[in-house]
Amino acid sequence: MDISNLISRLYRYWEGRRRLLLTVVILFLVAGALGFLTLRMQENIAAMLPDSGPVAETFYLLEKAPFARKVVISIEGKEDTPQAVLVDGVERLTAALDPALFPVVINGPDGDSQQTLLPWLVSLLPSLTTEEDLRFLREELHGEEVSRRLAESYRQLLGPEGWALKGIIRQDPLGLHRLLLRKLRSFNLVPEARFVAGHLLSKDGQSALIIAETPVAITDSAGAERLLAAFVEARSVLPETLTATLVSGHRYTAANARTIRGDLWLVLGCSILALAAIFVFFLRRPPAIYVFLVPLSVVCLAAAVVGAVYREVSAVTIGFGAVLLGISVDYGLHVYFALNSGAESPAALVGKVARPVLFGALTTISAFAVLLFSDLPGQRQLALFAVTGITAAVLLALVVLPHLLPRGEKTASSVRRKTGGGARFPVLALWVGLLVLAGWQVPKVTVDGELAGMGMIPSELAADEGRLRRTWGDVRGRAMIWSLGADADGALAAGHRLYQRLAMAVEDQDLVGLAPLLPPLAVQENNQRRWRRFWAGEDGDRILSALDRQAEALGFAPQAFAPFIERTRGPSPLATPEAFRARGLREVVDALLVSLPDGRFGALTLIPETKAYLAAAHQVLTDFPESRLVSQGYFRTAMGAAIQNDFVRFIGFAGVVVVILVTILFRRPAKVCASLIPVATGLLVMLGVMGFCAWPLNLFNVIAAILVIGLGVDYGIFMVCRQGGEIAQATEQAVLVSGLTTLAGFGALVVARHPALHSIGVTVLLGIGSAIPAALYVIPALYRKRAP
Repeated sequence: MDISNLISRLYRYWEGRRRLLLTVVILFLVAGALGFLTLRMQENIAAMLPDSGPVAETFYLLEKAPFARKVVISIEGKEDTPQAVLVDGVERLTAALDPALFPVVINGPDGDSQQTLLPWLVSLLPSLTTEEDLRFLREELHGEEVSRRLAESYRQLLGPEGWALKGIIRQDPLGLHRLLLRKLRSFNLVPEARFVAGHLLSKDGQSALIIAETPVAITDSAGAERLLAAFVEARSVLPETLTATLVSGHRYTAANARTIRGDLWLVLGCSILALAAIFVFFLRRPPAIYVFLVPLSVVCLAAAVVGAVYREVSAVTIGFGAVLLGISVDYGLHVYFALNSGAESPAALVGKVARPVLFGALTTISAFAVLLFSDLPGQRQLALFAVTGITAAVLLALVVLPHLLPRGEKTASSVRRKTGGGARFPVLALWVGLLVLAGWQVPKVTVDGELAGMGMIPSELAADEGRLRRTWGDVRGRAMIWSLGADADGALAAGHRLYQRLAMAVEDQDLVGLAPLLPPLAVQENNQRRWRRFWAGEDGDRILSALDRQAEALGFAPQAFAPFIERTRGPSPLATPEAFRARGLREVVDALLVSLPDGRFGALTLIPETKAYLAAAHQVLTDFPESRLVSQGYFRTAMGAAIQNDFVRFIGFAGVVVVILVTILFRRPAKVCASLIPVATGLLVMLGVMGFCAWPLNLFNVIAAILVIGLGVDYGIFMVCRQGGEIAQATEQAVLVSGLTTLAGFGALVVARHPALHSIGVTVLLGIGSAIPAALYVIPALYRKRAP
């Protein structure tokens, strides 16, 4: 039994059971609507990023960057604002922030920790002084320099701060701790900050910085809205002379959520209005309203199925509902126009149109099905959404809709009965010229892996980010080198080796990392042995003798520097992450030494994302297979390569599947080639215009190309069947109206503000907009066989 007979028999079977059929359908649709209402929407770009593979790993590591998940608040005063007012504003805002949303707020180093930090660092001198440092001391600490340094310590003791410095000077009379203070710069995550009155101030003294942690996930749009509202309320305590700006990933999430929510109603509303206008202009008969109820019904059902499979559904997928409205109405339109011809019984008419409808739907479903193998969860969701919706639409159109539509009394007039011989040459000439022009522009198409092009970035937020960089340096945009190890010490060892090599490879050492102050334990123990040998040797004896002479000359007590002398001979503590955390540097250590879910640890080295540093890093990393370079630029490149690979792979797979299905349907090469004309035209024009307008190819254009393939071949199948006389004369009008409904869906996406939805709308509008005239005019001009 062939498909046509099967559908005809189904019509006859349900003809006497229409009430039961409609009851079952209504129950399914109600269940779909209830499922739709319980959906949890994901309103950020995370669903459009890979969840497996190298790009996913890169993005995961990129998210672990210092400040990537923190809230940064910059408080700015005017040029004449006193520093005391700025510091007071910091304290006020810190106290006003909601502790439930901002449980940890840092506006400067802890005072108690600062007092104990320097003595503790001095105790670490034997563990952290390198061979290069000892070489410097050997050359620097000659007799005159020893005298100068000790005299400076003597003057400090006589000054107001002398009592506080007494213990430090006894342990370090020669100021050797300056070696460690230089190393401490490598801990500075905010390059343009300085400590004033226990607060982080900018170099010009007109801005202050607050860094806060929050339990609100960056992907939580509702939580992000609460966080931002709490900040706006808290900053009201500031005087008019101060302004506060918050920068974090939460602002991007909230902006995208607001934009998508607004777009959903705008897009769906515009799509429904456009479909209603098409209904009034082309169909007019009241029963035709059932044709447009088909897509409205399947959107909720398809969304419910996606929600049953995925815990959270991307809002971009739901926004695709407007497109699904335009696609799924096509099948009902073909059934409507077939029944409206009225030439045969309804069962025969539905059976006759069933074959092209089913094969057209199957090609579209197959084209979308290739996206089920995507690395992007959003594309997989969208594929499931489309496959479910189109399948439901076909079943409703062929099984249910015929029982709701009356049969026409005469053959409906088509838009165009035939292409005259005189029009054939101009049509083909215009078509070939268009393809040549489009093909000429295709090589100009570029690939964009930039996340900014996939999400909504308000101009106000971009301006705030720029001001933050100018004031505090690039605190959020440095490149990272991850040195991985099985445990913390293994990661520190790998990071230490890499840091040393990188420091030798670049001239301006603008590096941030733990290596100078947290080398692996084995390195520290070796440093201690070298330290003791130095002071027991000729150079150490020379320096200590000069110290004794100058101390006696200045009147110091004989045992004044006994703690220092003891440190040159005895044991010394080792620097550990826990010890640094206990001395008020927890945030820095935790930012640069990260525990990964697989049990490994990663030690981060941050470098400026410049050509010189990146080139040096790539050269050094050839000897460090356990390390990974991660940066915004590298991620863009990786995303671009992934997009290009996906585009070729998915378009290739979809094309092969479509050709196989069309070959099974038509079997004759002439018919197969003719049915593919709209696909080839749509893809070529879409890419050609993108190249001409310098619109880069992004993730969403992959979806656009799949749509052009699936829908373009639908139009080709129907027009080839129409030319062969296999289905009704009204097919041309059905193709035109179905094309217009599809354009209505995509036209609605064009008005969306969110880049993802807008990108799909514009590019598919180009593809489908050129595929429709190719189907209506070029196929009849090339494939002219008609039934008598």
